[in-house]
Parts: sequence; C-alpha cells; structure tokens
Amino acid sequence: MLNTVATDTSITVHLRRRLLGQGLVAVFSLTAPILLVLFWLTIPDGPWPVVAAVAIIVVVLVLYAVVQYFRIAVIVTPTRLVERTFMSGTRRIPVEKVARAVLLDLHRTLAAEPRRQLFVLDADGRVLLRMRGDFWSTRSIHEVASHLVTVPVEHVENALTLDELQRTNPLMLYWFERRPTRLG
Repeated sequence: MLNTVATDTSITVHLRRRLLGQGLVAVFSLTAPILLVLFWLTIPDGPWPVVAAVAIIVVVLVLYAVVQYFRIAVIVTPTRLVERTFMSGTRRIPVEKVARAVLLDLHRTLAAEPRRQLFVLDADGRVLLRMRGDFWSTRSIHEVASHLVTVPVEHVENALTLDELQRTNPLMLYWFERRPTRLG
C-alpha cells in the first residue's frame, strides 16, 4: 500500500496503516466484553444509562484517536521538516538546523529482527526527528532520507544493538532507552 504523497518539491509520508487495525482490535477486545457484561448486569434494574454513557465516551475517544492517527505524518519541504504527532501537535524544523541524517538497522534485542531507523540530527548530535521501522515503512524512511538533499545521509552498514548505540551515541535514543544499566 502506498503511504507516500509527493508534490513538486515536498513529500509527505504516513504511518503504517495496519497499526491502526491492530490497535482497534486491541481496544475492541478489551472494552467490548467489559461493556457487554456491565450492560447484562445493569439492564434489568441497575444504572444501565451510566454504562451507556461510558460506552458512548469510549466510542468518541476511539473515533478521536482514529482521526489523530490519520493526521500523523512527516513532511519534507525545501525549507523545513515537519512532524505531525499524535498528541503534541506539529513540530516545524528549519532545514538549516539539520546537520546530518543517520540510517541504520537497530536490534531491540538480539533475538529480534533489526528494524530500519532514521535519525535526523542537529550540529550538536541531538535528535530532531526519529523514524522507527516499527511505525514507518522502510520505503517511507528512505523516501524522507532521500529528500533531505542539503544534508549528508550516513548509512551504517551493520545492524546495531540497543546496547551498542547506547555506548556510541546515547543522545540518539529516547530517555527511556538510555538506562544506566546498559553502560557496561
């Protein structure tokens, strides 16, 4: 499935669509049985309108989450890199702040298959944008990297483990991935 939209000089990529289906199945699997049991227990002589109100709230929240999911994107224009996120809105990064990009395959554990990742870094090595292969297709990641024409894109040949990346470039990891126990 094509999840890339290109215009004259900009590109927009979206999350993998199957993640939405997996999330909806999980939410339905958890909430439907609970709500059905609550309705079954409260309809004869209990507060079933409260359960109905809770069910309506759940549906509204799920619909809101679906709308938010479809707006998540990374947009590369000649002047900026735009990241639309699920909760925190839109981040606009001027292209002149981008110093380099790193493409690598990262093992979460040695047993897991490595996933392609793109790190867009500033001059101090801080991550401006990270695209993880768990959420973005490899094609989308390469598409964004290829449209960063004003910065060098470094391709790391061998797959790295989380521990190796922690030792070499800990600032490229999220705060929860940077555990002191990894340093050793």
